[in-house]
Amino acid sequence: MTKIEELYKDENSKGFVNHLIKAYLPTAKIIKIWDFKAGQKHVCNVCSQKLVSLAGLMQTMHEKKDEFMENFMVTIKKDLKGEKHKREDNPYVKAIGKDKVMGMTGEKTDTCLCFQCCQDLLNLVTNGMLCGDKNLIYHAKQMQRDEVFSHFDKSPHLNEDEKKSVKEIKKRVDKTKVITTFGDLKVLQDLKNKMEESK
Repeated sequence: MTKIEELYKDENSKGFVNHLIKAYLPTAKIIKIWDFKAGQKHVCNVCSQKLVSLAGLMQTMHEKKDEFMENFMVTIKKDLKGEKHKREDNPYVKAIGKDKVMGMTGEKTDTCLCFQCCQDLLNLVTNGMLCGDKNLIYHAKQMQRDEVFSHFDKSPHLNEDEKKSVKEIKKRVDKTKVITTFGDLKVLQDLKNKMEESK
């Protein structure tokens, strides 16, 4: 059982996992951490894996540039010969240390995750949907709704009044979780048709 699964099964930490789902999924929300915020711990908030930021990696590479370039050339030579090499032989891993991995973050969150915990979070939602977990199915449907409304909002083919209408429909949908009127369905269908004709 992964640490994400353990947290999800515990009623005291299930809300935290729900927050992670909203912040990190769909996976397009996952980004590498450029730099840690002041006071932010450099560890995964789920498994405590040590993390490094892109800025930290660049600084380390700059400070150890001769050693990094030497390791990089060794790796390139092995690649050209078709030789396999271990993770710890990777010049980036040598620069940051084998006990650290690249840190990831999501949208509207102060949390940091390692790549493995991001993968475990995605697996939790996928497996939960297949097994009929109502909470995880709800989150998946919420992601679909958000994606639909985001598509309308970003469209260059709709004017501001049309986008305002979509935002008002989204507010109603956020309250009820479904499109409740045929009028709203018609407005969205008409706007969808307009966007398709404008392509």
